[in-house]
Amino acid sequence: MQYMMVSASHSPMLDMTPADRERTKNVKLALESTRKRIEDFDPQLVVLFGVDHYGGHQMACMPSFTIGVEATSLADVGGTPGPLNVPRDVAVSAVEAVRDSGVDVAVSYAMEVDHGFSQVAMTTLGSLTRYPILPVFVSCIQPPFVPYKRARALGEAIGKFTSDLDAYQRVLFLGSGGLTHDPAYLYPPIDVVSDEWKPYILHGKSQSEVPQQKWIDYEIEAHEHGLPMLLDESITESDLGLVDHWDKKFLETYCSGDMSAFDSWDPKEVMAEAGIGAVETLSWVAARSAICSVSDCVPRESFYQLTREVGVGFGIVEARS
Repeated sequence: MQYMMVSASHSPMLDMTPADRERTKNVKLALESTRKRIEDFDPQLVVLFGVDHYGGHQMACMPSFTIGVEATSLADVGGTPGPLNVPRDVAVSAVEAVRDSGVDVAVSYAMEVDHGFSQVAMTTLGSLTRYPILPVFVSCIQPPFVPYKRARALGEAIGKFTSDLDAYQRVLFLGSGGLTHDPAYLYPPIDVVSDEWKPYILHGKSQSEVPQQKWIDYEIEAHEHGLPMLLDESITESDLGLVDHWDKKFLETYCSGDMSAFDSWDPKEVMAEAGIGAVETLSWVAARSAICSVSDCVPRESFYQLTREVGVGFGIVEARS
């Protein structure tokens, strides 16, 4: 079997920021280069480790990890709506295999995902449906957080599962999220969420007080209002929650040969040092662990740039067996 791994940042601002900015162009060119390498690899199955911003996962019952048997992407900020091409039999078997390995993953027969899945699918795969996708949700929006060592265990379990899939000889592990960014104003700790939004944050579509579309509209409006601040050079990157030295430390560790180094990383410390958005690197650790379980290939940093125009430290790391 052949394996490929790509871990890449996402940002709704990619669709909003001026396209002629040099750093924005650099990001889009890097993503296009990655997309072409994936196209050349031509995966028969994509395991997408993604995150969610209350699009389909709420705090009334927030699982650490969920595998979707069926999944639909929302038209949220930075997202592309539509169904994902999920191979149902593979998804069900993955749940059974991962649980049997000792990782208690939840299952969803009606998973809704937001730009934390769909944007990286569009930028690196070109479509939500071109390739069969196994969607794996990784919780990282609220404490108490999933430990990094459990994200590593999840990835290892799924990687080993794919090694027995005779019908899928080329597998891509895709991690979505990070690097440093801190949209804490949108996603504050649950105890300080305003009364206006708490019904939706807790219960999602199971309540009628705050419709899902109202939340999506709020996210879009908040990003639109935040864009001028990102483009204002008088505001420092540090004030925007972008931390270059943290990004570089993460990438150096990530591209080393020892994934167990992340076992001692504390998500609460990551949030304090690099913002709530940096905790999305849990999905990166899962993707890296997945390919480590089936191959000894070493990942390489293909792109990194502190990109204020899109509000994140934007990174892309790739590996291929």
